[in-house]
Amino acid sequence: MFGKILSLFRRDDRFLVLEIFDKYVRGALIKADLAEKQIRVLRFKEDNSVDEAGLKKFLKHFGNLSGNKIILGLDSHLATTVYAATVVVRDNFKDLIDEPNLDNLISQAIWKFFDRQRTRVASKMSVSDMDIVLSDVRIRGIKLDGHKVVNPLGFKAKSVEIQFSQTFLTRDIVNRIKKLFPKNQILFVGECGTTWSNVIGRATEAENFVLANLFFDKTSVFLGDRGQRNYWDNFLWGQYNVMQSLAEELLISAPVSKEIIKRYLADDVSPALKRRLETLFMKELHLLANSLSAVLAKADTKMIYVHSLFEVPNIFSNSFKNKFDRPVTLVPVDLDLVSQSLGFKIECKCEADNKKLFGLLAHFMEWQMSPLDDKMSQIAMRRVRWLAPTATE
Repeated sequence: MFGKILSLFRRDDRFLVLEIFDKYVRGALIKADLAEKQIRVLRFKEDNSVDEAGLKKFLKHFGNLSGNKIILGLDSHLATTVYAATVVVRDNFKDLIDEPNLDNLISQAIWKFFDRQRTRVASKMSVSDMDIVLSDVRIRGIKLDGHKVVNPLGFKAKSVEIQFSQTFLTRDIVNRIKKLFPKNQILFVGECGTTWSNVIGRATEAENFVLANLFFDKTSVFLGDRGQRNYWDNFLWGQYNVMQSLAEELLISAPVSKEIIKRYLADDVSPALKRRLETLFMKELHLLANSLSAVLAKADTKMIYVHSLFEVPNIFSNSFKNKFDRPVTLVPVDLDLVSQSLGFKIECKCEADNKKLFGLLAHFMEWQMSPLDDKMSQIAMRRVRWLAPTATE
């Protein structure tokens, strides 16, 4: 099957990967040779304007979009991607599963999954149920009476468990995407944190973990529980808290505070100031540890993957680990975590560090690892239209 997928793409196809968050956007133009698993990052850009005019201006940096395949990662208030499973019980379990029966089973499973998730998703995204659009469905696996199979056709089974990923958008976001991109160029749309979680899980084979994404003014948390990847919550802790705490302590402005942190990280401060800063940093990190400890209790794990969009002083120190109410394992997330494990050779032709590139290339890797042309996913995608309210053309 992988050979068929590769035949659809030329060597060195171009992909534009974008991540749109609540206050900023970043993107990378890449060339990929899927057969050789080689990626070249040609351009990278980030900006803090995410309105329609700002995004149009941002996209001009990457030139003519017509020759690019587009992959979108969206913040959790714009998209929700859920990895989970649905079980359908067959009344005619003595009959062999044929194609019409498989079509019916997948339809039932999608409806059950959608019906179970849409109220929670609408609440998470602060819209009504009728404003939720099911934009993507992919079948990740199937079990017959608890046993995993590649192709269910020709088997008997009383229960069929279908493992899904489904991505929900708001109607407003669907319309905004239509204005920005030709529909036939978009290969994949997913929620950033869930996509990152799934790629980490695939790369590390970790079954039960927490992913903490540290942004400027918030931390968003996702849970990985065996095959499930789900948004958990976010709380107001980020780079701003560290800067503001330092500014108040030393009676300085935020830009000066940021510069002092930069000098501390470069070990360019006096021993006395270093000790004072470490005490202050640990006070802030204690607040982060308290919030994450509550998540660890819920997830029943000690594994935290820390994906920081800024430099956090001493976050992997033993002093920080001791602030948790249970033993923890902290693992930094950057591009090397997945590129080496998944066998991609990555070459960067622009100025962008591994932390910033991780998120963007994780979306590309998730698309590359997703079911693309298998029969079951094709059946699932045919069912998306009648479950989604019609978006404005």
